[in-house]
Amino acid sequence: GGPRHNDNTPLFFAIEKQNELNTAREEINRLASMLGDAESEKQEAFDAMEEMRQKMEEANARLLRYEKLGMKAARPQHNNSASSSYGPFRGIGSGSSYSSAPRGSVADFRPQASSGHDSVVNLEYLKNVMLSYLKARTLAERRKLVPVIGTVLCLTPEEQAQAVDSVEQSAGLGGVASSFWENLESK
Repeated sequence: GGPRHNDNTPLFFAIEKQNELNTAREEINRLASMLGDAESEKQEAFDAMEEMRQKMEEANARLLRYEKLGMKAARPQHNNSASSSYGPFRGIGSGSSYSSAPRGSVADFRPQASSGHDSVVNLEYLKNVMLSYLKARTLAERRKLVPVIGTVLCLTPEEQAQAVDSVEQSAGLGGVASSFWENLESK
């Protein structure tokens, strides 16, 4: 009976190793499933966080718009020159100083200081910028005014990109033709 017992031992070990291998495969599959679930939860949390960030950015932009347009209760300004100086737009216009430009003219992008009514100043500024945009004769002029409008309206980066796309799309073939003529005239 000795030799027969030795013949069964390798078969027994092979079956035992096969069972261990199956157990290991099941554990790997279980862990892979848990990892997939964790990755899904992580992605959902990231998406939710991104959505909340976007909502917060939009809410902050709305708040800034309300404050600029005077929809919030008036509050005293400590530095009137800072609240009425629009840095990116200095130098736009006829080349004369802002104070010598006629009040309300399109060239007067920076409104005159008002007597504590920031909302009136901001609304006047918005009006002037919009009139300039509407009177712009070239696509290039409109493109240059989109960031100005975006700043005045406190647009989010996504909203500003949408505005630029809209200007580009509204130009169509007419915009391509006018850009072509603008380039020829500038040479």
